[in-house]
Amino acid sequence: MKSSIKSIAMTMVIAATVAFNSFADDKESKKAAAFGTGIFASKTGKIHVNVDKYTSDKAVVLITNKSGEAMYREIIDRNTGKFRKAFNVNELPAGTYTIEVSANGQKTEKQFEVAEIRTERQISIK
Repeated sequence: MKSSIKSIAMTMVIAATVAFNSFADDKESKKAAAFGTGIFASKTGKIHVNVDKYTSDKAVVLITNKSGEAMYREIIDRNTGKFRKAFNVNELPAGTYTIEVSANGQKTEKQFEVAEIRTERQISIK
């Protein structure tokens, strides 16, 4: 039960911290932008990263911790137009992280925080 409370609390913290969705609706914006992103947290404690590329350039998805250490890096190749990935962050230590998507000189960054909420123990004598 303790781990389920911890998971629920972590999910709520992530969901409250990460709420980002940016898609270009205008066709002219799509031509000017190299990519569109959607980054959001789900109720299951995962971070979802969606990238729609509008050019044939490579793109990079990078997750770093607060000290700049790369936790995950993936290159989206030239032939991939839509990239969808769900990251399970339950195993990450508590801290602040940054998701960065970059391509063709453009960059989008979003921060999220993983926190542990400690529960108190209660003792009763009957």
